[in-house]
Amino acid sequence: MTLLLLCAAQAMLIIDVVVVNVAVPAIRADLGIPDERIVLVAIAYTLTFGSLLIVFGRAGDLLGRRRLFLYGLSLFTVASFATGLAQSEWQLLAARAAQGVGAAMVAPAALALLTTAFAEGAGRNRALGYWGAVGSAGAIGGQLLGGLITSTLGWRWIFLINVPIGVAVIAAARCHLTESRARDRTPLDLRGAVLLAGGLASAILALTVSPWLAVVAVVLLAAFAVAERRHPDPILDATLLRTAAVGRANLLLAVNAGALGATLFFTTMYLQEILGYPAVLVGLAFAPVTLVVLIVSPRAGALVSRFGPRALLTWGFLLLAAGMFLLARLPADGSYLRDALVPLLLVALGSGLSYAPMFVAGTTGVPGDRQGVASGLLNSAQELGAATGLALLGALAAATAAAAATAAAATTAAPAAGTAAAAGYRIGLLAAGAAMLACLPLIRGIPARSTSAHRTH
Repeated sequence: MTLLLLCAAQAMLIIDVVVVNVAVPAIRADLGIPDERIVLVAIAYTLTFGSLLIVFGRAGDLLGRRRLFLYGLSLFTVASFATGLAQSEWQLLAARAAQGVGAAMVAPAALALLTTAFAEGAGRNRALGYWGAVGSAGAIGGQLLGGLITSTLGWRWIFLINVPIGVAVIAAARCHLTESRARDRTPLDLRGAVLLAGGLASAILALTVSPWLAVVAVVLLAAFAVAERRHPDPILDATLLRTAAVGRANLLLAVNAGALGATLFFTTMYLQEILGYPAVLVGLAFAPVTLVVLIVSPRAGALVSRFGPRALLTWGFLLLAAGMFLLARLPADGSYLRDALVPLLLVALGSGLSYAPMFVAGTTGVPGDRQGVASGLLNSAQELGAATGLALLGALAAATAAAAATAAAATTAAPAAGTAAAAGYRIGLLAAGAAMLACLPLIRGIPARSTSAHRTH
């Protein structure tokens, strides 16, 4: 029951990152949000979510992970209700930001509760396999869910559906989850918390809104690093990242999230804008992809115990690269069945194989009193990696599309509709596949076998 409750909560958080993508046209039309600000609907959630994960991870270690899980899920549920009832742009954005705060409280607490409930070894690896299934399927299946709900019930229900699920999980969690916290009840480093949250928030905004905020991010994060070095009980223990497996797992997860997020975005835009699919068909197009992830990911945890995280990561990243390179062949006059389905299934297979071993490597050997921080690190790597990947690869795709349109305009022949955009998506997908291959040397530093020594909490 513990694993089921934690995975259900995580599914809600991950789905809410992507479910809004296919609902953007409906939200824009209903609330009259200008094109230049519609991106804030997604950013408002990821901004608070991504910037507060590590802070709340440490808070959970000190104050109690079950307590933070329940408080965070309560806030997320109430904010989801407010989002679904929003009557203006600013009501929607404020409620989405509150959703992100609740999600940042829940995500590291849930993963830390999982890793402290299962001893290192086969049991934890199997549990992380199911956790990986939720993460991968949520990221991909959110497209399906968003398309179906928006087309049938309306965009408000992509948020309102969280309310009954959240209430049910909260009620069950109060009965079945046991408290878990660090033995040392030292006060939370509030100065470090403010500097870290501000630095990460500035970094996310620099990637999505204003590049000039990168300067603010660098200054705040540098100040955080200096302050943490002097603090007797820092929020972020630097020795965690200096551990080869933990540091590499976080970097791999960041690159994976960036490349996968951009791939899903480019494919969604290709189906909607170039092939002209309505939202419901775009959602259905991702149904077989989600099914593959749900089949493969739970088994990946057991495969980690048998073959070790390094082998699974190698095969997973190779399959991801193969799928992305094949998607980079998408023509402007293509078809889903002929050109997109098989590459997407390869991406799903690679994602399913690679997710669990990254979390195994990122939590193995971490002391029980630091599991919340380790969990916050992994979740932050995923969120910041997704934002960075989409910003960089999206800019590359946009620049390529603009150059292709300019070149086509200089010729006498009229270009086919969508040719320039398709050219941009192809370059972005090629870059995503190349990023997966570039990770292979990094994977060699991941242990061939996961350790089985369990550290108490």
